[in-house]
This record gives sequence, structure tokens and C-alpha cells, in this order.
Amino acid sequence: MIAQRCNRRDWKGWINTLGDWLEHLLSTPMSVGNDRSPVVLGALGQYQIEMEFWFASHRVDVLQLDRLVARHTHQGAPRPAAQAALLNGMFKGFIDLVFEHDGRYYVADYKSNWLGPDDLAYSEVAMEAAILEHRYDLQYVLYLLALHRQLRARLPDYDYDRHVGGALYLFLRGAHSPGQGAYFVKPPRALIEALDALFRGAPHGVQQDLFGDVP
Repeated sequence: MIAQRCNRRDWKGWINTLGDWLEHLLSTPMSVGNDRSPVVLGALGQYQIEMEFWFASHRVDVLQLDRLVARHTHQGAPRPAAQAALLNGMFKGFIDLVFEHDGRYYVADYKSNWLGPDDLAYSEVAMEAAILEHRYDLQYVLYLLALHRQLRARLPDYDYDRHVGGALYLFLRGAHSPGQGAYFVKPPRALIEALDALFRGAPHGVQQDLFGDVP
């Protein structure tokens, strides 16, 4: 597959390099979940590529959404603020990969960000900094909200804490780094339930109970 794609673009000199890289990416265990359980992409049994999702948004204040995410993720670390907007209508997206591992479901996203000249540049601290700089935190919480709603509709005994594993970000250029370029995070249940209420257009009083003292 790689040879065919490279030949079409006259990249023959990259065939072996990219082939070895892809084989490494698919066969190297990566740690996920709070127990840091190893998962191998090439050995996944249940997964969905480019999972499409739709859900309604009822006059969602993006600044309120932004404050919720910043409060509940990455220990409240500073990050660029979102721009003011109002979301109203159908919210649509595609998730690179959704997979099941040890009874829990995960979302995964592939990133090609260049963080530095060698493998050591792809440390957990550097990957987290890139996630905050580019606001991938907003991306993964919305992906997990979509997964939360999907599982709630399909699993009779669904429970976020028990069935949702979290989000895995794969920085592809760091695949040979000590951490395999993998950054794992799982936001708290309170955030996902608050976002669920926000997108449903829950009454202000209900939102206040879920969110705490949101300005």
C-alpha cells in the first residue's frame, strides 16, 4: 500500500522508511487508561475508522463551553481562549478512530505536529503543551461527548466511569520516542455530563447545579 502511494507521487526513496514506521506504529504497545494498560493498534478486535457523529446544539455559548473545559482539564493550565460564538443547530464531526480495549471504549486522533528535531522532543510535557496551544482539549472532549451519547444509547448498563476509557492522541512523528508519541487523557464524568446538559439546552438552574459557579 505504501509503495503504491509513494510511486504515484515519485517518492520511491521513502518506501522503506515509511513502511518501517507504519509497522512500528501498528505493533508497538501504547499505554492507555488509568491503569496504563498496553494496547497494540494492529491487534485491535473492535474498532471504527472515521466514525461520524451528529448531535443537536441548542444555543450553546462557546465561551461557557470553553470555561468548562479549561476548568476540568489539564489542572486548569492556561491556554488560548476560544472566540465568542453561539452554536445552534446540528453539530457534526468525524473521529479518526474509536476502539474497544478491555471492555472500555476510546477515541484516538492522529497528529502530525513537529515538536522538535529528535525523539526526546516528544515528551509528555511537550505533547500536552501542543494540545493546549492548538486547543485539542476542546476537540477530545467533544469527541468523548459524542462517544458518551452513542454508548448511552446502545449499552443497557452504560456508565461513563466504567465504559469510557478516554482519549488517545498519537503524535506520529514521535512514534520512536520513549512514550511512542502517545498522550492519554480522560476528563472527569462531571465535565461530560455538564457538556451533555449544555448541548441539550438544559434550564439555567440545572446547568448551575452541574457546572458549579460558572460566570
